[in-house]
Amino acid sequence: MTVFDSALALSRIRRRLNICPHPRSTRKSFLWVALSVLSALPLAAKPYSFIALHDQNKVAIYDHALSSWIATVTVGTAPMGVASDASQRNVFISNHSANSVTIIRTANRSVAATIPVGSRPLGIAVSPVQPRAYVANFGAATVSVIDTATNTVILTINVGNQPAGLAMTPTGDRLFVANAGDGTVSVIDTASNTVVSTITVSDASNPKPRPYALAFVSVGGANRLLVANNNAGKVSVFDGATYAPTATIPVGPHPTALAVVNPNKVYVLNSFNSTVTPIDPFAGAALASPIAAPSGAIALATSSDGSLAAIAAYPNKFAVINTTTNAVTAGPLVSGGPNAPVTIGNFIVNPPFECALDINNDNAFNGQDAILIIRYLAGLRGSALVSGFPALDATAAQSLLASLNLDADGDGQSYASTDGILLSRAASGVVAAALIANARNTGFVGVRDATGTLNWIETTHGADCLP
Repeated sequence: MTVFDSALALSRIRRRLNICPHPRSTRKSFLWVALSVLSALPLAAKPYSFIALHDQNKVAIYDHALSSWIATVTVGTAPMGVASDASQRNVFISNHSANSVTIIRTANRSVAATIPVGSRPLGIAVSPVQPRAYVANFGAATVSVIDTATNTVILTINVGNQPAGLAMTPTGDRLFVANAGDGTVSVIDTASNTVVSTITVSDASNPKPRPYALAFVSVGGANRLLVANNNAGKVSVFDGATYAPTATIPVGPHPTALAVVNPNKVYVLNSFNSTVTPIDPFAGAALASPIAAPSGAIALATSSDGSLAAIAAYPNKFAVINTTTNAVTAGPLVSGGPNAPVTIGNFIVNPPFECALDINNDNAFNGQDAILIIRYLAGLRGSALVSGFPALDATAAQSLLASLNLDADGDGQSYASTDGILLSRAASGVVAAALIANARNTGFVGVRDATGTLNWIETTHGADCLP
């Protein structure tokens, strides 16, 4: 059974259960079997690529399981940088000409927040252990530190000239900043958010390397920091602990992206001749001859398990690399015509849980989320909204709830007494007549029935919303 067959089977089971008056326990047992089948699939079963379309002010989303473009999201002006948080439920987009960062919820592809940052933001990195995101402000020689619990900038760190790409250690204790304008890499201690070291990349043979993209890899007790030198056709490799240089690997002209397959295999995108060079940072050498990519290749990323890589190319091309064989397969053109997919960062995300109604971020849509939704629809704000939820920031929760379509009965309005009750019952597994009893605006022509309500929850807010 293919991934698509499994997903289709689950969809059919859900549709059947929505129209049959099975008790909740029976419905759950069917879903448990179906979800068990899906949970046994490999990690790469459902990744998405979020491609920043620089001249369209949008992000295009590609579903690798369906091999198709499924959505576009309007963001700020000239989006470029892309990164996801550790849960992969949120994707951060830097808007280069708007001096802002847009957060997209992966479950329903909606904009959750827009955060002002510094001048000309490029690269983004999100801490795997702290509620922090870091943004390289290319035009300001700074890095903005965002508190992702409140979606506000809490600090600005001075770094080198024209900061571009970012990389973080797996433990999140250090952030590396590629300073393209002065040939250095700033090392930031994320506990104090201060620059604790500066690595010089330039040398006599390479006076203006323009370090652009970074990657950090670990195996055993050894670590390597990789620096793609856009102006030199080389990747500089440094010891990840001492920052001593360990190798300089010749690659193609103008390397613009690094994508980690595994610690001993990293792809380097050479934008000038549209090739990809596989390298081993520990051996300090190329692993194979350059791989031909689509002409105009400008962005490259790998899935979190390293099973696939994706390439975006100007003006609207897209391709996938099998990381075992290095074979490149052309994908469908990015919808919307020529749109400059200038994307920096790891744009492939694979969210293990997809439900935008999970307000308290516990990987479940349940009664706690329903309480927050009903409170919000009833007009509660500030501390009254999040009372009893100490981990939630009131402003962030309110912003998230405001971004959601909560009109469950489909009458064009959102009320606690109807839509809130419907969502609360759905979170508890209530189906059929019991779901909609005295909880809809029945005077509205076209009001949703029970089946329509449950289908709307899944299609609008994510496939994992129903218990």
